[in-house]
Amino acid sequence: MTKKNDAAIVKQASNALAVRPESGEEFITPAADIYETPHAFVLHLDLPGAVRDGVQVNIEAERLSIKARVKAIHGEDVSILYHEIANKSYYRSFNLTKGIDTDRIEAAFQEGVLSVTIPKSEQFRRKEIKIQ
Repeated sequence: MTKKNDAAIVKQASNALAVRPESGEEFITPAADIYETPHAFVLHLDLPGAVRDGVQVNIEAERLSIKARVKAIHGEDVSILYHEIANKSYYRSFNLTKGIDTDRIEAAFQEGVLSVTIPKSEQFRRKEIKIQ
């Protein structure tokens, strides 16, 4: 349910809204897909409304964290009559396993989807041994 660095999570429709206890900041937990290839793990995060310059991918102490700022869709001089679209930032973090080559991690952002490729180190890649 919650982890050491997360506070209580409240499910709202398909989004999880949470609060980071160290900053008190509210954020949306984005949906994620993770898959494995022979050479890497690939992570896709759905970040609708995020702006490329506002996306941050960080690695610290075997933890990958992603934070993305959402562009405001309403002008300042408007009177909002009905409001369902959350104007919150995104935040999600993942524990990294040993055997990750952190120096070669790559990230790309296109059409609201962040793709992070996390290469496996050579010693942790699966190798097929030919039978003679």
